[in-house]
Amino acid sequence: MKKILAILSFVICVSTLQAQTTDSDNKLLAKYSSKELKKLKKNSPEEYQFAKYCINNAFYIGKTSKEKVATNPDAYGEITISDISNINFYELGIELKQSEYQPFIIKGTDKLLIVKAKDHILKELKKK
Repeated sequence: MKKILAILSFVICVSTLQAQTTDSDNKLLAKYSSKELKKLKKNSPEEYQFAKYCINNAFYIGKTSKEKVATNPDAYGEITISDISNINFYELGIELKQSEYQPFIIKGTDKLLIVKAKDHILKELKKK
């Protein structure tokens, strides 16, 4: 009985991990082809982990300060996002900058999308 429970637990854990990997890989298809993704996993696992992390962690949402925007409107881009609660970074078409954050006003809201600098994201990954 214990063996059956152990095997069943193992199968459930493996299935869950596989489902999470598949979901991440599907989101990465917004940037990479299937062939590129397989090659990335095999030849550049660190770059693959970075790309996977960026799906949900290359940005954050904040409140817009109309006063701040008014004082320097050229510092802010504009972007349309249909579902703020379900953002795939690669669907936004934004390239990361090495050491600069990029703020975008989300059209139709009082929110900002702030894209982190690549250097900052790499530091976050090192902490994990």
